[in-house]
Amino acid sequence: MNGKLYIFGIGGTGSRVIKSLVMLAASGVKIDASAIVPIIVDPDFANADVTRTIEQIKAYVAIRSQLAFNDATKNRFFEIPIENVVNDHRLALKDTKNKKFREFIEFSTMSKENRALASMLFSEANLESDMEVGFKGNPNIGSVVLNQFTDSQDFIDFADAFKPGDRIFIISSIFGGTGASGFPLLLKNLRGLDAKVSNNDAIQHAPIGAITVLPYFAVKTDEESTINSSTFIGKTKAALQYYERNVNGDESSVNVLYYIGDERTKQYENEEGGTEQRNNAHIVELAAAMSIVDFASIQNDDPILVCEENSNGKIYAPNPDFREFGIEKDVQEVLFSNLTQSTRDYLCTPMTQFVLFAKYVNEHLRGATSLQWARDNKFDDAFLKSSFINNIQKFVNSYIEWLEEMSDNDRAFKPFKLSVKSSDLYSIVDGVKPGSIKALWAFNKSGYDLFDAALNEEHSSLSKNFTLPHKFTELFYNVTKLLVGKKYKF
Repeated sequence: MNGKLYIFGIGGTGSRVIKSLVMLAASGVKIDASAIVPIIVDPDFANADVTRTIEQIKAYVAIRSQLAFNDATKNRFFEIPIENVVNDHRLALKDTKNKKFREFIEFSTMSKENRALASMLFSEANLESDMEVGFKGNPNIGSVVLNQFTDSQDFIDFADAFKPGDRIFIISSIFGGTGASGFPLLLKNLRGLDAKVSNNDAIQHAPIGAITVLPYFAVKTDEESTINSSTFIGKTKAALQYYERNVNGDESSVNVLYYIGDERTKQYENEEGGTEQRNNAHIVELAAAMSIVDFASIQNDDPILVCEENSNGKIYAPNPDFREFGIEKDVQEVLFSNLTQSTRDYLCTPMTQFVLFAKYVNEHLRGATSLQWARDNKFDDAFLKSSFINNIQKFVNSYIEWLEEMSDNDRAFKPFKLSVKSSDLYSIVDGVKPGSIKALWAFNKSGYDLFDAALNEEHSSLSKNFTLPHKFTELFYNVTKLLVGKKYKF
């Protein structure tokens, strides 16, 4: 297994991609790392997308803290540890709270000549920008504010924790302000880290992957807003040209660079930040999360991950690779069948297992305490009122909400018929006809009756040494794996 994977999510897009990765990790998608360590970089402290992601991470960690993973464990739900090296998974930026950009650069104390230069570089609207709600699509502001990465205590804590064999991944959009400016600055600082910083050599030579997210949504026109989606393409072209010269040119700073975007763009409300910036989940963010899974799967001895030092002391990747994500057919509603085979191999089984688990918890669990599988394992009313089940309930609700948001977006990711009736439960995978199970315990059973029969069949194999939370997740993982394996041909 590879070392830890430190994931820097820059801006709102970075947070939403991390959220998708957490959902995949919960469902048991294999991520080849000893742990993932999310670090969110966003000056917009109240950003609702950031808040939702952090809440989801905390719920995941709380659930996993009551589970065990050893040689006797078959469960893959919540398998990979999610660790924290900074407060609330957020890298704090100094001097951005309650400040305008004018105050941040100390415009009033500048010489006359420097004030004139600053006025040429930054418009009056730029100077009056509130730092507390991000950079509002202005990478020129972001490049100044974010050039303090390595000065923060949070970055020092990251460096102290980093070890040889660990990897780094950076998520950013290219058409806004925070991500477009933050990615090249963070990359520059990582590759050119000061010798005084702990583990500087390990960080400088670490394999670095990154995904650059091109435009995949638009915002409604608002004359009072500084964000205008008609500028997204122009900003993207300018940023790509800059990246070509400074990021992935002849001596690339990044080992693997992923690109993704979508010409289909749904208009979101034009919210500049804060609690109102709450974008629905999107298939592009799911695909971006898959790029992290792909990067983690690259073997340590692959030449792509080699880093060398040139005659000027610059650390670079001599064998960089550039990758994109695609679907088999240009459709508005993407099903599992529209994904490439390699993507289906990763996603179909674990996501279907987890959605069946979520449906059972939401719709049937509280009425099942009298059944044999529940009685024998003491899954009684007291257990259903425990903090563990409460966290499970919250998490699966968020998982269903995440799927619903993606299914309602444009382009939509809609592999599941989430409103399917319980009697027709196994028709939940859109475009896949469920098969029959040829076993005595399954005879003439459907819906949750079949689910309960499988739970009764499997529960006796659970180890008596498992705790109740461990038994619960182990049983549901095993049963959903059995049902998915028998019912669907992916």
